[in-house]
Amino acid sequence: MAHYKKDAASNRNALFGGSSGGGSAAAPSRINIKPSSAVAAAAPSAAAMPISTAINSSSSSNADDGLTPGPSSLFSLPSSSRHSNSHSSPLLNQLTGSAKLTKLAEAESHRASAKKAMTSSFFSKPDPISAANYYKRAAEAYQQCGEVRLEKLHRIACGDCQLGMESYATAAVEYSRAAELAELSGGENGGEESLERRRKECYKLHCDAANAYAQKGERGRYAESLMKGAFGLVMGSKKNEKMEERATLAVEGAVEAFCGDPLNRMRDYRRTGVSMFASTANAGEDGHGHGGGSSSGALDKAAYELAKQQVVLDAYAHETLFKVAHQFISRRQYESALYAHGAGTAILELEGYATVSLYRAYLSETILLLAMGDGVAASHEFKNVHLQNTSYLSSRECALEEDLIRAVESMDMEALELARSKESGVGQHRSAMASLDPIMRELIMEIRVSGRAKKEKMKNVLPATASEAAVAAAAAVSREIRAKDERPSSTTSTTPRRQPPSELTESALVRDTDAGFEEMDDIMNQMGLNDDDDNVGGGGDDDDDDDDEFDLR
Repeated sequence: MAHYKKDAASNRNALFGGSSGGGSAAAPSRINIKPSSAVAAAAPSAAAMPISTAINSSSSSNADDGLTPGPSSLFSLPSSSRHSNSHSSPLLNQLTGSAKLTKLAEAESHRASAKKAMTSSFFSKPDPISAANYYKRAAEAYQQCGEVRLEKLHRIACGDCQLGMESYATAAVEYSRAAELAELSGGENGGEESLERRRKECYKLHCDAANAYAQKGERGRYAESLMKGAFGLVMGSKKNEKMEERATLAVEGAVEAFCGDPLNRMRDYRRTGVSMFASTANAGEDGHGHGGGSSSGALDKAAYELAKQQVVLDAYAHETLFKVAHQFISRRQYESALYAHGAGTAILELEGYATVSLYRAYLSETILLLAMGDGVAASHEFKNVHLQNTSYLSSRECALEEDLIRAVESMDMEALELARSKESGVGQHRSAMASLDPIMRELIMEIRVSGRAKKEKMKNVLPATASEAAVAAAAAVSREIRAKDERPSSTTSTTPRRQPPSELTESALVRDTDAGFEEMDDIMNQMGLNDDDDNVGGGGDDDDDDDDEFDLR
């Protein structure tokens, strides 16, 4: 028993870098490394870095540089399911020196065996099952040696063999692993492949994995692989840069794979592509339906029932769509963000048991509509959809949403600032604001009473009404005319201008009043609004009055 405890302590020290205390802390480790060992003498090279270390360093460098990370980092699984994929576990030891050379030779032998298994002869035919096993062993050997490119190629070969034998689940796993390795083939990780090539490889491999999952009937993983492949086209771009059209088309198509357009109330905000549930008659002239996506006329009852059967209700499916919406928000593509967010909200509604997440989704939809400057649509969704949920009426998100819509409709900037205030004792909705995602909290601070949301706040507030604007413009023109009239004739004169008296005399007041009336009469005459019948001191008034009289006898 004591021997077992000592070995357990040694194993723990080797795995986690030393004991953490307890009874086994005083026991010395029995693992002695000889200084003359070839493994200890060999220094780890850049190509022999662990895959997990390369992934972490790549994602951190992208975050520091403001670049979009790869889909494996962008759509990372929650911590509760971190053990679902054995390939994503970090490598504890890296082979170096003679051990690495031995493992590379073993990988080459496996590759030769796989090639031999796929060779046809007079007495034998290709054996994809054996070849797939040999390719997988070779890929695992290259993984232990840190050879990213060779591991990727053998993963793809293994996936092709498994797909040919209709082993769809295994093929999808191999394609997904190869797509993750394609993200690490760039120059920042010691690779030589260009960014454009890595994007295409990542997109192609994730699409192959999605097709394999579709053959197996797993809708959730199929949609997730499509989304990862779509964001493979965005990998390496700036986070605040607008997506290319092909990337937007792929992302919105992946959104519909999660939730069909007949179930999505925000389907009209789709920017590219056409719904798979819509008829071809409603597609655009170019076949892509640009400028509005699918039309609601083609989304009939049969399409609604079909979309309801194919919707993805897996755990965390709505979280993936919300992450997509956040990526669109960071790029100021509010319409596409609302389309993706509407799909996530529809999934929460179909689940039937979501409460806080659904309330937060309702509020986020309203924030996006107000950021787009469409207060009418926000009010319509609030009254006809959100308020129909009885439990939502007593939520803190409902109170914040109502105050935001009321402030925008009344164009009351003070009420808007009060509704979204974070100050203690001033803001009434601090708890609702705190429950939002960070990017939504930033967006709600950029909402204006009119127009789309902007980062730069206006310094000068315009008058609220048109009459006030006209009065302000007239006053400015009057001040300019007076300054022009009172300007001295000689430019060399330095005599200061006399200030007008604070109080006018009675005669001066009458004179200024008459001058004002005369000026108004001149303006009316120039505009053609003078009245010919109003003749002061004239004698034609009585004749005109006589002509207007009628004899009623």
